[in-house]
Amino acid sequence: MISIIITSWKEPNTIGKCIKCIADRKYSGLETDFEIIQLSPDQETLDAGLKASKELKLSSKEYIQIQDPRKGKPSALKLAFKKAKGDIWILTDGDTYFGKDSVKYILEPFKNKSVGGVSGRPLSMDSRDNMMGYWGHLLSDAGHHRRVTTMNSKEGNYYLSNTSFFPMSGYIMAVRKIDFDIPSNVLSDDAYISYSIRNSGKQIAYAPKAQCFVKFPTNLKDYYKQKVRSLGGFIQLKQFGVFKKDKQSRSILIEIPYAIFVFKYAKSLKEFWWSLLLFPVRLITWLKIFWERVILKKDMPKLGWERIESTK
Repeated sequence: MISIIITSWKEPNTIGKCIKCIADRKYSGLETDFEIIQLSPDQETLDAGLKASKELKLSSKEYIQIQDPRKGKPSALKLAFKKAKGDIWILTDGDTYFGKDSVKYILEPFKNKSVGGVSGRPLSMDSRDNMMGYWGHLLSDAGHHRRVTTMNSKEGNYYLSNTSFFPMSGYIMAVRKIDFDIPSNVLSDDAYISYSIRNSGKQIAYAPKAQCFVKFPTNLKDYYKQKVRSLGGFIQLKQFGVFKKDKQSRSILIEIPYAIFVFKYAKSLKEFWWSLLLFPVRLITWLKIFWERVILKKDMPKLGWERIESTK
């Protein structure tokens, strides 16, 4: 059995599409028994998910709801992990949707018994004709390039980690049934899970044909809020002692060699200018991370993550 875990908060307009792109077997390529576990703190999103499940005629065993206490995504995942019955768990968010056959492609690497986790490929659903939309495309494609070059052992439709790897994406990732306690205050849950799998002796795979469409921030305020949390979480991970088999994979020094990729990515003078503007913004991002995580030692807010409104 496959368990699909969807975390979602105040996303009644998108949760239905997220559920349908997975439960529709002809679209997703899902061939085995499954259960979809939706975790949401708000009734509106729960109602929208239930409506989608009824339209798909899912049984009570195929669609399960949990009203989480809104303490953040890690706490919601802990509840889901206790409930999940599948041998493989697919994790995603309720404001995204999968591309065709993405479930089939993300499950393929698990035929290799050494694989403990698989990352799919996030793609921007935003228009590339404005600066923020362009940055969304650039950064998601840079992530793809990083995974392909870091995990450069290719096995059919997927890449495999050996001596090095790059963490899975929380937008679309799958793991074998795991037995560990994810900290409730962890800021980068996808990275924590990735390193934990590597520390257990299992490999991480990357299946780029398993695609997930994501809306990225459309203003600088939301951009900083999102990136300071996700990138800053790698500083917090050191406290959890997960950097055992592998070193830290995100830092300002690690990003510097990607300057060439950023320049080459541009296809016009306008995009080249937007690429240039990303450098000071990225520097400010890492300065904010240093201030909040190292100096102020900020942790998970009491009410969990702050919403990134422009991505909804």
